[in-house]
Amino acid sequence: MQPQLPQLITSEICLDCPVCCRFPEKQASLSPFFFPEERTLVESIKSKGSFRETAMGQASKAQLVNCGHGYACSFFNPENHTCQIYEARPLDCSMYPAVIMHSEDHQKVLIGADTKCPALRRSDVAAKLKNYLDSIQRYLESTTLSSSIQKFPQFISEFQEEVVEVRELSLGKA
Repeated sequence: MQPQLPQLITSEICLDCPVCCRFPEKQASLSPFFFPEERTLVESIKSKGSFRETAMGQASKAQLVNCGHGYACSFFNPENHTCQIYEARPLDCSMYPAVIMHSEDHQKVLIGADTKCPALRRSDVAAKLKNYLDSIQRYLESTTLSSSIQKFPQFISEFQEEVVEVRELSLGKA
């Protein structure tokens, strides 16, 4: 797959966060998506997490497990707020709080930032958001990655009202 992206939010901020990697429902649209190459890499490191789809090496969302008042990614350790597969985390996690979603009418693919991420309220992070989304957009619109997204449309989440700084993502032709 592609190289890891630079993070908008530092690990120090993320480790204090009570939000990331947790979801209100078991089939959450924004739960992490793994392209086949990413899943194969994760399967090779033998973590305790699991995938929704059982066949090895296929594209899949992460399995979500009970955690407090909701669900958490099965690769997440809620005791210390760390990811068991951080070095091999998928693109979906690497680019967060940037999210890719369908428009409300399903006519467009959009990129924006998930306001559920509390770090976006920090002035130092908010000041960098536009440039970060610009760089993620250029990255996702690259020919190779654009083709992968078209091949695996389940990477694209459903419309989320909480997403801001929304702009259309051009994926070209398959």
